[in-house]
Amino acid sequence: MERNIERRQLLSLGVVLFLAPALRLFPAEAASAAGRAAWLTPLAALPLLVFYAAFLTKLLSLRREGEALPELIGRAAGRPVLALTALWLLLYAAFVLRAGADRFVGTVYPRASYAVFAEVMGALALAGALAGPRALARVGRMLLPFVLGVLLVLLAIALGSVRADNLWPLQPRELSGLARGVLTPLDVAAGAAAALCFPARAGQPGPDARRALALWMAGLCALLTLLALAVTGSLGHELTGELSRPFFVLVRTLTFFRTVERVEALVVMLWIFPDFLTASLFLWAFSQCLYRLLGGGEEGSLAARAGLKTAGPLLWLGAPAAVVLALILAPDARRLERWSQALIPACNLLFCFVLLPAVYALAKWREKKGEK
Repeated sequence: MERNIERRQLLSLGVVLFLAPALRLFPAEAASAAGRAAWLTPLAALPLLVFYAAFLTKLLSLRREGEALPELIGRAAGRPVLALTALWLLLYAAFVLRAGADRFVGTVYPRASYAVFAEVMGALALAGALAGPRALARVGRMLLPFVLGVLLVLLAIALGSVRADNLWPLQPRELSGLARGVLTPLDVAAGAAAALCFPARAGQPGPDARRALALWMAGLCALLTLLALAVTGSLGHELTGELSRPFFVLVRTLTFFRTVERVEALVVMLWIFPDFLTASLFLWAFSQCLYRLLGGGEEGSLAARAGLKTAGPLLWLGAPAAVVLALILAPDARRLERWSQALIPACNLLFCFVLLPAVYALAKWREKKGEK
């Protein structure tokens, strides 16, 4: 998918990006909508995600030589849509800082202020964004075996406490809730895939990339299915649907070697890495969009008059803005939960399934108009 970043590195980075929202939203939202059928929602979402993978490869094939997604958005849809994309990227980066800080305060340091964690993570994200997407992809590739290995070990242990009556039999109303429950797997998997489009900078992806991305989607759905089986099978769909962080609650109850061990602090510490990579990549993508918005690379543009030869200096504006936004975004747990469960997923779905298809349609229209 990308000339300077190996495909394996890029997809590994995507898995790490996927884990942060997946463990935040899933399977709580799916259990609320589909009950015992929550573990079927990733399987139901898979055909749509495979179709979305094909769409993303077609979208990327419309780039010109040397273009990345921000350039394509600006060329096809204009600066207003590019500005909207930049605002979304900044908002999501700020939300990641705020949600990660809340996870620390809620599980490890209950008497601490979330502002300290948001500020420290913001500084780390700035350093990661300055390093660039190639460095982030390499870090993601190195971290993936460790992060995914810990997750799979925890889920394997949790499967030992699964009760069959928490998963079966399925009621008609639960099957009818699958349509709503599918939204969460769509949100987390499509969002991670769309984020990978920002650092991709090659020519036409081709059928191999389409197949690789489809298989990647299938792997994510398999992981979500395993997560739903472990969490809802152990806690039950009623309790799972009421909890804001059901996976971390499950980890708190796990038993190792016939003794109860408190490992949730270790897991929360481990999840610094997905938050770090997500915030870093989104800040970097924000700076790229803002640079193109200012006319970067064009003579006489605002960027040229300001002496901006690259988007790097804009990160020193974006990172503090994300931290400030994180501090004012949700001053209490109730508003953070609303952002987490409703506003951010809705914005992400609109970006993935409305804005990007609109960019594709406009790019194709401009392409045909140019041919004529």
